Amino acid sequence: MPNNETNLIRDVAKMRAEFAYAQVKNFVDQNNQEKQKEYKSYVKKLPALIQTNGLSAALAFMFSKGGTYGDIFEQLDLWLKECGLKRDEALMEWVLRQDSVQYRRATTEIMALLNWMRRFADGMVEK
Repeated sequence: MPNNETNLIRDVAKMRAEFAYAQVKNFVDQNNQEKQKEYKSYVKKLPALIQTNGLSAALAFMFSKGGTYGDIFEQLDLWLKECGLKRDEALMEWVLRQDSVQYRRATTEIMALLNWMRRFADGMVEK
């Protein structure tokens, strides 16, 4: 019989998947095929960008680029609020103030979300 911690992990993973599905579907429904392909490409590239440069540098890059990167930035911000890691403060300010434990936790959570977003973008965006 699974314990409460196992159930909590499963519930968070389910919430993450549902959130990712809704965000990708919403983006696909509201944008043309060119923007959809751009979105799919960026969602695939972001985990490597985060691993190479760190979360704060990757977020700063996304923030500065705007456009589709800005849309993904907003989705990541919304998820960190949704899962309870941050409140209403600006994402860049928040991430720069975190201690190493919270910073790693946010990085792990965003990487897990991007994994789901990549899967759904693969399925929803036409080749």
